[in-house]
Amino acid sequence: MFSKPTFSLPQFGLLLLCAAWLLPGLIGHSPWKGGDGEHFMHLWLLLENGIAPQTVAATPPLYYWVASATAWLTAAFLPLADGARLASGVFVALALFFTARSARVLYGAETGWAAALTLLGCIGLLVRGHELNAATAQFAAAALMLYGIARMPHARRGAWALGVGAVLMLLAGGAAEAALFLLLAWLLPLLLVDYRTPAAWRTLIWGTLIALAASALWLAYLATQSIPFVRAFNLQRWFDGDARQFAYYPSILGWYAWPAWPLALWALYRGRRQWRTPSIVLPTGALLGLLVLYAFDFHPGEEQGLILLLPLALLGASGLFSLRRGAAYALLWFSVMLFGFIALLLWVYWSAHDLGTPARLAARLTRFGLLHVGELRPWTLVLGVVVTALWIGILARLQRSPLRPMLVWTASMTFVWVLLMSLFQAPLDRRLSYVSVSQQLVAQVPPSECIQTYRVRNQQRLLLAYHSGRRFSPDDASCNWLLMETRQRGAVPEAPPGWVRYWDGARPGDRSERFYLYARR
Repeated sequence: MFSKPTFSLPQFGLLLLCAAWLLPGLIGHSPWKGGDGEHFMHLWLLLENGIAPQTVAATPPLYYWVASATAWLTAAFLPLADGARLASGVFVALALFFTARSARVLYGAETGWAAALTLLGCIGLLVRGHELNAATAQFAAAALMLYGIARMPHARRGAWALGVGAVLMLLAGGAAEAALFLLLAWLLPLLLVDYRTPAAWRTLIWGTLIALAASALWLAYLATQSIPFVRAFNLQRWFDGDARQFAYYPSILGWYAWPAWPLALWALYRGRRQWRTPSIVLPTGALLGLLVLYAFDFHPGEEQGLILLLPLALLGASGLFSLRRGAAYALLWFSVMLFGFIALLLWVYWSAHDLGTPARLAARLTRFGLLHVGELRPWTLVLGVVVTALWIGILARLQRSPLRPMLVWTASMTFVWVLLMSLFQAPLDRRLSYVSVSQQLVAQVPPSECIQTYRVRNQQRLLLAYHSGRRFSPDDASCNWLLMETRQRGAVPEAPPGWVRYWDGARPGDRSERFYLYARR
């Protein structure tokens, strides 16, 4: 596309862009309903009861070890949830680093930042990378293993990356993925001459020995804890379920892996005559192997799909540097128009929330459950204006380079994410967390009293207990308070005899999930 690969921003500027993507959304809010709340509740129970993660079945210990460490290190200035959520940022950063290193090995030094920006620009990573998510540990371990496989023909240093990556993947609950990548590493010498060198064989053998030795030690430890291996290695995903969804991951990749997959397809097309090279076979083999493996997953989800982004980002980095001028400009202007339009919508919604105009939209926000509509927040306005000005300044200063289309996409998506967190993180926190419900419960139930729960889901019960400081007991019939939950709009639960309804409430704007508090007569 261009004759000479030059970068329009210094390395420090690109690092700042990565930091701007990583940090907003990780801190500053309570655990939200969904995956964020689920993983936090699991960590909170471990910490409250003094239980080590490695002693609990179906608990990948690596993520919870790191989350406990980040929470402890930041306990002086961050709430528990914020400190623990930094673990996801650590693992995403590691995945970015090793993906960039893999790209440099496979395609050349100039593609390192291209791979990192392509991975960072994937839509599916945006939300899942900013919540408490144990799958981010597998994400980082997979990136390390791919780096070790890419390094096999070049130096023995790949052995530690392959072996340690496999061990970390095992500790992250990805035993099947670790076995898949090791199998891929052993198959590559059959397909590629580059992987038949003495250095490659030494790397492969030493990496496998490291993985097997550490796995044997881990198995021996698990045997002392009487934990079933199926649960310890998270293998129930492949055996425990009602029906498999074979096409789940291929069906979501269209948006989940955008814009990496079009660039990956272009790279495969450009390299169709040189397909027996590591730059094509390694990422393609990893992607196809993962898709086949995940087709048999009984419990597929967006969290687990993060690993699929790694080989696509590698291929996408290669495709970016051979992109035709017209396609490059199409991606660039599509990025500017799409995220510029989203930013405009965010500012319109800010006007409705803080200024009360347009009035109909402000009324809709009130019905949605956002509080303090019509009250101006000056610092939010200042922060939003600064973020918008920085985005416009970056776009104005970018010079032509092969990296520019992906840089514009990733910078623009980062801008919209930071703008969303700047303008609406506090209102969204009130809407998506259980803090408001807990505050209402605190006002009704004395601190010394316990609350019996009936048909209240486990995540909701634990989040209410965490925020309220009250003791919730599903099986304690001696409690003087009873909490029930409904998940159907307009439905009122029928309390057992001897109870009188005392209070009912829900998260702001939630019209289906509602809680009912009863007092003993």
